[in-house]
Amino acid sequence: MKILNLLLIILPLITGFCLLSNAFAQTNALWGLPPGATNRIGKGRVNEIKYFPDSTKLAVASTIGVWIYDVQTGEPLDLLTGHTGPVNSIAFSPDGRTFATASDDNTAWLWDANTGEHKVSFVGHRDDVNAVVFSPDGEILATGSDDDTVGLWNPRTGEQITRLEGHTEHVYSVAFSPDGAVLVSGAAWGDNGIRFWNPRTANPLDISIEDTDWVEHIVYAPDGSMLVSGDTDRTIRFWDLGSGALLRACETGGSGKINAVVFSPDGQTLASASGDDLVSFWDPTTGKLLKTLEHEAPVISVAYSPDGETVASASEDGKIQFWDIASSNHLKTVTGHARHVFSLAYSPDGNTLVSGNRSKINFWNLETGEHLKTISLQPKHFRSENVRSVASFPDGSILASANGNKARLWDVETGRFLGTFVGHRSLISSVAFSPDGWVLASGSHDNTIRLWELRTGELYLIGDLLHTLAAHTEDVASVAFSPDGNTLASGSHDNTVRLWNVHTGDLLNTLIDHTGEVYTVAYSPDGSTIASGSWDSTVCLWDSQTGELLQTLRGHTRNVASVAFSPDGSTLACGNDDAIHLWEVQTGTRLHSLRGHTDLVDSLMFLPDGKQLASGSRDGSILLWDLTKLIINR
Repeated sequence: MKILNLLLIILPLITGFCLLSNAFAQTNALWGLPPGATNRIGKGRVNEIKYFPDSTKLAVASTIGVWIYDVQTGEPLDLLTGHTGPVNSIAFSPDGRTFATASDDNTAWLWDANTGEHKVSFVGHRDDVNAVVFSPDGEILATGSDDDTVGLWNPRTGEQITRLEGHTEHVYSVAFSPDGAVLVSGAAWGDNGIRFWNPRTANPLDISIEDTDWVEHIVYAPDGSMLVSGDTDRTIRFWDLGSGALLRACETGGSGKINAVVFSPDGQTLASASGDDLVSFWDPTTGKLLKTLEHEAPVISVAYSPDGETVASASEDGKIQFWDIASSNHLKTVTGHARHVFSLAYSPDGNTLVSGNRSKINFWNLETGEHLKTISLQPKHFRSENVRSVASFPDGSILASANGNKARLWDVETGRFLGTFVGHRSLISSVAFSPDGWVLASGSHDNTIRLWELRTGELYLIGDLLHTLAAHTEDVASVAFSPDGNTLASGSHDNTVRLWNVHTGDLLNTLIDHTGEVYTVAYSPDGSTIASGSWDSTVCLWDSQTGELLQTLRGHTRNVASVAFSPDGSTLACGNDDAIHLWEVQTGTRLHSLRGHTDLVDSLMFLPDGKQLASGSRDGSILLWDLTKLIINR
């Protein structure tokens, strides 16, 4: 009886906890949503992580904003948005009251660490801002940029103090000496890497260190005795600041670059994050490797807690993990920070969304945004291959994916691997099923399209190669079947759209008007019109029968990577670097611009009812847009 009573008490608590967790997950997906968006799937790729000075929270610079996590629970507390580009770097002021962020929108921002309020913007760089750091006294903020300069700023006013010029390549890292007397900056390959400056006079210092590789990260030892650089040649270099001599070089021995190096608070240990799936700990006085923490994907960033007892690490599989340093025990994991969303597809009933990411195919509930399941590319040698395109079989039972130079088939229900189409000599960028499902088309960077037979209903679905379509002179970026299945359209980096007879493989027509690479093609639902999007910032609408150019849609400020027709064919959605534009097809009138992604929109898909649009971006997120109010209020 006592056990029964105890269960009656515990079960509602467990149920309540599950409901709260699900509700919380749905709530944080709604944080910082742009106007018109109803849901977000994915938290964006992590670029850098830093502990708050009081150790209670972790700040995560991501492609969609700054996430704040509770260190004890691993739960997200806030998402700070406002940057219009990915956030690359984050740095706390010496007093811990503020932190600064650097972004691809060419700016740095200052935030209140307690409230998350945006306080100051630092505007003046002409290209992406990669790194940001405070001087030890908090009086100067330094930034490194792709415009090959270092910016010095007044953190209270946002005023630029000066610009340090001298680098000839992008500046990826900046660091102050512990006494604040020296500022060091590291740049890309070809620049001889590391330069030293007097931050008060803005003059270069006569300190010579020649690091001829790409300097990804630089850091001073806490006592100022040495400088450490992490390079893309997989080497950590320790430099004597008195003589400029190289003290030691530690090669990781793997194939991955060094993405980050950071000293422990007491300066006794150095941690590095590498593309070899490792966080490595080094003795800085000897260069001896002390221990490693193994991950399942390349490690992007690592951060020590202020007390030096734990580290947090972020990796490209979307995980942030916390570790006890002394025991190497894994403490907890935060998930959901996936990188690029390259392609989208949906189930015929419109209830499930499929996304292609790095080495994974994910399934999502469209109504709730809930993650349903994942197909992981196995065996392990598949792992590094991005899923650049996914296509759903007409009845939704089979999924095709483009991974590397192979097209693969998967059973949607079980996730079982069904087979591989082999023959392309280079990366496959696009796959598409014919409307009847009997043919799979694959477009490749080997300049060809291949048409493959599917033997549906048989034990082995992989059929013969039907045709190789070879007329493009550059990469094939996109393929699309006409609604009747008789014609295939292909877009290429040779600036053309070509039309092919599916049954004979003959070239029917070449559509020429674009002045830049054609990245995307789509047929209207009735098959009368073809839309093509290009790196020349235009979208062309063509008569599919005659090849006549009907009209050119201008007004996209940057590269057009995706196009999609609404189910009734009246609206065309176009995705580029900074927005999704909706056009009225009949008149060529722009209806709306949807802004919210911070990177290239690679994939667009109208849901079957035409009332919602899904967009997948290289910022690592999918946004769902409610189009009913937008169209009504145009």
